[in-house]
Amino acid sequence: MSEPSKNPQKPARENAAPLLGCYDDLEGSCAHAWALLARGVKDRRSPFHTPGLATVTPAGLPEIRTVVLRGCDTQKLALRFHTDTRSGKIVDMQQQPHAALHFYDPGAKIQLRVRTRLEVLTGAAYDTAWENTRPMSRECYQVTQAPGSVLPDPASVVFDARATRDGADHFAPVVAHVREIEWLYLAARGHRRALFDFTSPDAEHRWLVP
Repeated sequence: MSEPSKNPQKPARENAAPLLGCYDDLEGSCAHAWALLARGVKDRRSPFHTPGLATVTPAGLPEIRTVVLRGCDTQKLALRFHTDTRSGKIVDMQQQPHAALHFYDPGAKIQLRVRTRLEVLTGAAYDTAWENTRPMSRECYQVTQAPGSVLPDPASVVFDARATRDGADHFAPVVAHVREIEWLYLAARGHRRALFDFTSPDAEHRWLVP
């Protein structure tokens, strides 16, 4: 009896999307993952522009919500999003700074699960993020009631630019320091899954069973 092949390849389908050039390239897949994240910041049509952020509440319960990707620094291995200082995200990260971001592009069939450590930016980094925030986005932080507050009706939301210093009092830029990225590429010829570990200088990237 012959032994099963260790790396069987499925025949290519006639209408299947062309394979990525990094299909069997571990470092190339890592670079492609970061390129997708960087594009997610600039391209509002990119599925990577609005990832899901998962945190753990002080009660130990999972919580997930959508955030907007505002920054990607491939050299510092960092992503950035913005939130309200009064939001549940801030409460969660003060108790447990480790969190995860989930990205999925149904067209490219690529999923990224990004494990991070969250930190609220202050000082010059805060100033830069605020200065680069558009007036329309600043309005979100001019609301006098905290996010999640009960309202008698939807029209009861109160905006006060003066009382909130144009919204700066409630603006919280958050950096997500990337520790690991788990890559999943759902290719018709055969899926590819990998773990990119950035937790130490000698951390190794490695393939995983899909």
